[in-house]
Amino acid sequence: MIQHKTMPISEIIDRVTAIARKYKVKRLDLFGSFAYGNASERSDIDFIIRGCEDFNSFIEEIDEIPTLRRIDIFNYDEVCSDLLREDMDKYGKQIF
Repeated sequence: MIQHKTMPISEIIDRVTAIARKYKVKRLDLFGSFAYGNASERSDIDFIIRGCEDFNSFIEEIDEIPTLRRIDIFNYDEVCSDLLREDMDKYGKQIF
């Protein structure tokens, strides 16, 4: 039986960062349990982006990252909840 290893969070961040730069994302933040410092081995990885030239193509490339963790991308400009935006502003950790 083949066992798959979870890609280290640092490598996932590096890959998401490279893809974000390719699509000229203006700002990339880590959000959620990894930003709060309470992630478990089953936690997904949440990112917030601001400004992106082609959001659909960006997401397609993110989906191709070979990881067992789910990667969620929030487009800050499309978040409708003021409460969620406040949390993003307060707890998001800027990557670039």
